[in-house]
Amino acid sequence: MDSKKRIFVVDDEEDLTDLLQFQFKREGFKVETENDPFVALSIARDFEPDLIVLDVMMPDLDGYQLLRMLRSDRKLCQVPVVMLTARAGVEDRIKGLESGADDYVGKPFDTKELILRIHSILKRSTKQEPESSGRIDMGNVTIDEEDHSVSINGKRIPFTTTEFKLLQFFLKRKGRVQTRENLLVSVWKFDTEVETRTVDVHIRRLRKKMESADLEIETIRGVGYRLAEKGK
Repeated sequence: MDSKKRIFVVDDEEDLTDLLQFQFKREGFKVETENDPFVALSIARDFEPDLIVLDVMMPDLDGYQLLRMLRSDRKLCQVPVVMLTARAGVEDRIKGLESGADDYVGKPFDTKELILRIHSILKRSTKQEPESSGRIDMGNVTIDEEDHSVSINGKRIPFTTTEFKLLQFFLKRKGRVQTRENLLVSVWKFDTEVETRTVDVHIRRLRKKMESADLEIETIRGVGYRLAEKGK
């Protein structure tokens, strides 16, 4: 079986996809590219990528729309996504993260930096947690650490890799307050210079998916967040 990590690049600029394909292959990745966003989903399902690099500004079907389709696809919902775009303002980054992106890189970009970010995301998405032992049940929430799945009331809910690791971290530290900086270091493996709003965006997404759970993530003003039972 091929041990190379698979990168799928979706961008309507053929020159850019050709460049990234060359650079990623030189880095040792197996690469597939697509310039038509309308066929990208079916190609991704066949290619089974370990990570997707996705442009935002594409005609007719933009990156945000395609990302939501990826996140609703059972086969691709946990694949890390790096969004690539000329629109790199704070609100654009937040919109990308809220749509389910794992990272957001503005154009023009340095290819070496992009590759380093990809390596970092792949490392944390495949790294085995030493304390992982199988399954965690708490209230009506169950997470399976073997296949990275989450169920609420017995119904399986699609979680991205980052969302899963964030919930897993909270469950193992229920009742303990976690600062944004601690979450960045422990879950994202980022240093604390990374914008802490990244945490807030993912917490909002996590809360939305856990609306029917017996547990909730509380905001501890001025400090961070804590997982607790609802109504207690």
